[in-house]
Amino acid sequence: MASRNEAKQQKEKTSQALIESALELCAEEGYASLSLRSVARKAGIAPTSFYRHFREIDEMGVAMVEQAKEALDGWLAGARKKMTFPGVKAGDSPEKMLAAIELLTRPFVATFTDCFNANPRLFHLFFQESSGCAPLLRSAITDASDGLIRNLAGILKRSGKAFPGNIDEANMIAETMITIVSRNVMENSSPPNFQLNYPTEPTIQKLNLLLLGALILKQTKQE
Repeated sequence: MASRNEAKQQKEKTSQALIESALELCAEEGYASLSLRSVARKAGIAPTSFYRHFREIDEMGVAMVEQAKEALDGWLAGARKKMTFPGVKAGDSPEKMLAAIELLTRPFVATFTDCFNANPRLFHLFFQESSGCAPLLRSAITDASDGLIRNLAGILKRSGKAFPGNIDEANMIAETMITIVSRNVMENSSPPNFQLNYPTEPTIQKLNLLLLGALILKQTKQE
């Protein structure tokens, strides 16, 4: 007889198999097309066994969002270690400010791209279904996105006072940064594997202009 620990491990393994199967089906047909039977069939289990792991499809969807959130939190933590924050001062030329800003934007984009390629279907689900038809899923994605924005805003506020100290402004900058990188990867990845191989320069340039505007605006307010 299997021990309680072995039974728990087997249950977790089957739950993950259901999630992986659902992600494959989402990549092929979209989240709205998922059914309990199709996911169970893909995972190789009886449809009735699905209920041992999730009460409904959307509960499994929320579990998928939680995994995406964990990966995104890991991305932001990794990006923070590689980003150098602009050491700019009043009177610096826009060219000098841009050169400083790129020490932040390039690793920000590079780490996001690497993390997307490690979790393509999870990330695609996360960003695709933020405006999807499943309320429970949208709510989970909104909560996760809000947390990600707050974390990035907090990082920006600790950036040697280069960026706005006002939390609302920092949140707006953080939200726009995440929107830019996520939109660009969504536009440059395709099913079923969603592997990303695209020129990152346009994304970096958009971020550069955003942050340059934020720096100039702050300096203007201080004059």
